[in-house]
Amino acid sequence: MTLNIRNEHADALARELAQIDQSTITDAVITALRETIDKRLEEESPRETAVRILARRGLSFKGTRQPVPPAAYHELDHDLASE
Repeated sequence: MTLNIRNEHADALARELAQIDQSTITDAVITALRETIDKRLEEESPRETAVRILARRGLSFKGTRQPVPPAAYHELDHDLASE
């Protein structure tokens, strides 16, 4: 599969990182994505990530929101397995 960067700024940043690391552009993008994902997972929980993403769009969770019960995932697994 190919990686096609159409944004000039993203392309320039990828090339700059590749030059610093003395690697390919693809390896530089993989490294940057992996480091960003690892950093985010260390810094915030999935719920905190969701809150941040919603806030960017002017949205939020309802105060009365409850977690999805584990049984719902079990039922979903069975529904998907039958497809």
